[in-house]
Amino acid sequence: MSEYTDQDRAIALIGIYQTAKMVYDLATTGNTNDKAFQTSIDSLFCDQPDNTLAVYGGEVENIQLGVNTLLAQMSSDQAIQNRNVEVTRYVLSMIILEKKLNQIEGKMGAIYSGLETAKAQCEHFSDFHENVIASLANTYSKNVSDVSPRVMVNGQHGHLQNPAVANKIRALLLAGIRSATLWRQVGGSRWGLIWSRKKYLRAAQALSRGPQDSQPPSFFNPDN
Repeated sequence: MSEYTDQDRAIALIGIYQTAKMVYDLATTGNTNDKAFQTSIDSLFCDQPDNTLAVYGGEVENIQLGVNTLLAQMSSDQAIQNRNVEVTRYVLSMIILEKKLNQIEGKMGAIYSGLETAKAQCEHFSDFHENVIASLANTYSKNVSDVSPRVMVNGQHGHLQNPAVANKIRALLLAGIRSATLWRQVGGSRWGLIWSRKKYLRAAQALSRGPQDSQPPSFFNPDN
């Protein structure tokens, strides 16, 4: 993975943090950042990116929610009691779950098939039409929900019981797993979250100066 940089790994990790923050927001308020939501959903349909940032539309502005969330959660000067424990739990859960899915034969292939179905629906509807989001949510429910450890989402009962909100949450969890796959492919590791925290922080702080250009492997490619 030597061809990938600290910034590549930071961008992918930021993608996970961005979905985690939106899952938290939707579960607790029923709303989230529209641009960030569109970016994360679009990432599910980007399987041959030119570089790591291209997975998120090629613009740093698209992942600013994730940048801010990572910095807030990982900065040493942020008081521990002020960090969002739920967001951190969602991030770690998606990373662990992605690894588990890759160990179960046929799971990633089934997810990819579901993404292809949703992608075909985008030709008839917009990328963010409720039918497309419902299709992505169904892909998550059918292929991920039964795998342990399950991502347990906490929030307001009224929001969690709202079908539209619940579908958005499941679609975002799928996008988070997509970012976790990207993160692993560009050299990310759970140990690196501990030993490379300062590198992640520096890379996140420097994103506005432009990322390094490198080409990550194809998403869900079984050869990677």
